[in-house]
Amino acid sequence: MSSDYIASEYFQLINGEKDLSLYQWGDRDVNHWFCKSCGIYPFHDSIYEPGKYRVNLGCVGGINPRELEIRQFDGANLL
Repeated sequence: MSSDYIASEYFQLINGEKDLSLYQWGDRDVNHWFCKSCGIYPFHDSIYEPGKYRVNLGCVGGINPRELEIRQFDGANLL
């Protein structure tokens, strides 16, 4: 996932919208979008930052995620 939220003016879903399904865990403060066919998690948005998205960089054309610097995150702490 992108480490920062991306503003809506820089986010464009090019295709596949009809193939996505919304999932919200527990408190429903984040909208997680998944592919109905393969289960990949391409992006999410949050009620805390409306109009901004975190993106699965493996789903972005022209980016090789294996060439990116990886920051591990366990959900509570930066490692």
